[in-house]
Amino acid sequence: MKNFQEKNCPQCGAPKLKTWKELTNEQKFLVERLPLNTEFTLEERKKHLFCERCWNEIYIQESENC
Repeated sequence: MKNFQEKNCPQCGAPKLKTWKELTNEQKFLVERLPLNTEFTLEERKKHLFCERCWNEIYIQESENC
């Protein structure tokens, strides 16, 4: 059940978060211009998950990927 909950957006409840590779070119364009998360470089942000409904950006710690 935990894996199912992690895939939902904690902000809006959208059913699936996307990785950088899953985003379309238009979506990547939008993400690159989001002013909400300026503490990470673009290379770091490519490791995050994104909600395509509300554009919430989820930071995944390295220990969580194991």
